[in-house]
Amino acid sequence: MGRRKAATLEDLSLELGISVQTISKALRGRPGMSEETRGRILRAAYVRGYLSTAQAREMARQGIAPYPSIRLRFIFVQSHQSLNYNRLLTDGLEERFGQFDHQLERYVLDEDWTDPQFQEWVQQHNILHADGLLIAPRIRSSLIENKLLSLPLAKTLINYPKPLSQVDSVVWDVQEAIYQAVDALYAGGHRSILYVGDAHSQRGYVLRRQAFDEAMNDRGLPLMHTSAEAFLDSYRRFRPTAVLCGIDEDCSRIYEALTGAGVSIPKDCSMAALVNEQPPGLPLLSRPQLLIKETGFEAADRMLWRIAHPHQPVMHSRITGSFLEGSTIAEI
Repeated sequence: MGRRKAATLEDLSLELGISVQTISKALRGRPGMSEETRGRILRAAYVRGYLSTAQAREMARQGIAPYPSIRLRFIFVQSHQSLNYNRLLTDGLEERFGQFDHQLERYVLDEDWTDPQFQEWVQQHNILHADGLLIAPRIRSSLIENKLLSLPLAKTLINYPKPLSQVDSVVWDVQEAIYQAVDALYAGGHRSILYVGDAHSQRGYVLRRQAFDEAMNDRGLPLMHTSAEAFLDSYRRFRPTAVLCGIDEDCSRIYEALTGAGVSIPKDCSMAALVNEQPPGLPLLSRPQLLIKETGFEAADRMLWRIAHPHQPVMHSRITGSFLEGSTIAEI
């Protein structure tokens, strides 16, 4: 934390080439300059020790600047299960925080940690002195997630929140994505659709399955489900005209199982899937576009907003993309 008045207004004026009067107005939150100029002044005042961290945050709380114009430190935590879309989320977070020259530290948590191990991680990495905490999806341990949510920091959950969580959340909308996929298959004449995917281990997975059931019930269609492990047996039993793969990691496996069994896609069976990105080696998948990078960008923005408005009600945002017409759905 900088020491107050290590520099003077005159020092800042000489450094920035801005008049003392303008600098004084910026520090008092007065109008008469662009936000870019105000940001330069606040940042220089902080770096030179004229403005402490606590004073800068208080100015943000009073609405003097839309976000704190000092270099803040944010913590991004995730599980091993979320690493496959780490790059997309991180790109969005870093792009937005980079616009303000903020720092982003990333950690992968072991969900088998005991309470002492968790507290040791908190102390070792000085977590409680960070400016905010962003929590990625797929933290399966409720105990670890609850410990993270209880830390006295500004927080943004990049996931669907549990009831009573009282935390800001931003997530790519898998429920809407499932509806889009069912709608695209239905529009192609498909009335026998088999859903493939885990429906128990994570909140997002549970919601995908629920959305599938609701979308099928809305259209008066029969419900057919299976896991990736039991897929071929279920396919032979149900003989669906289309398959909807709800989990990214299962998509290539399901496609290869079908083609390996002599099923031509989409001639014999159409396929839609929820995937983070187009899988290599597969034809262009017909799929809802999951805006993961955009969600990271929005999550960073929400965090900055929360720091500037700590007493506002929590907010939940779902980021929705459009449906990509690939080559794996054929009309009946």
